[in-house]
Amino acid sequence: EPPIPLGVEVTEVEFLLEPEFDPGIGILRLAHDEGYVDSVAKGFSGEWEGCRTDLGALALKMCGGTLVALDGLMNPTPETEGVNTAVHFAGAKHHAQFSESSGFCVFADFAIAAHLATRQGLRVAILDWDAHHGDGTENLTYNNSEVLTFSIHDETIFPGTGAYSVPEMAVFNAPLPHGSGDVELANCVENFIVIARQFEADIIFLAMGADGLANDPLSSLTFTIDGLVEQAKRLRAAFPDMPFLLGGAGGYQPDGETPECWARVALAVASG
Repeated sequence: EPPIPLGVEVTEVEFLLEPEFDPGIGILRLAHDEGYVDSVAKGFSGEWEGCRTDLGALALKMCGGTLVALDGLMNPTPETEGVNTAVHFAGAKHHAQFSESSGFCVFADFAIAAHLATRQGLRVAILDWDAHHGDGTENLTYNNSEVLTFSIHDETIFPGTGAYSVPEMAVFNAPLPHGSGDVELANCVENFIVIARQFEADIIFLAMGADGLANDPLSSLTFTIDGLVEQAKRLRAAFPDMPFLLGGAGGYQPDGETPECWARVALAVASG
């Protein structure tokens, strides 16, 4: 079993939904080319060397976990009635593109989930504070007028996109300069709250990347866990009854700050 994240007291864990789900080709085609999906299913991806059918199967399950979480919010059972926060820590793979993988991301689960939600009549606002621009999520939802994307990211690192916004397409980017920290993060989240309200969102997706933390090796941002938790509480206060779908996105301190950050942010959104 995975270790309990640092600093988090766990009193009870209960699986209310089937934890594994392999999305079919019809669902994956909401964001991906059929040939690409078939290639990954056969074990081939630019994210690894050679044929690895085990990794292809894992990529499917990582995508499926996000869809299970979304289903829990959209189609509550008697056990989940009233729950307004769903979490899939392996989700928010925001670099995957239409016909290729990118940046450790194979399937664009948030984009697929957004298209599914809009087919049910919901307007989706996606906030992504991972240190890297959410280029895949943005590209794969760009033409869906019922999806808003808002990416807060380090402008100095991969993938080098997200320099500007396209408000008429509900695409918003907040590229941050080297060394930006909690103050800049708070300003961006405030802007997101205003824009999401104007957009009249029905559900919020949060890519709660932990790679903007000061000690993370892959960005120059200087966020703190307390700063991220504070913004999570702020989001819940701004949208007290809104369903939130959370995905872990990036974070490269696997035995320390990354799981602690993910857990504390998720708890802050769930409890306010």
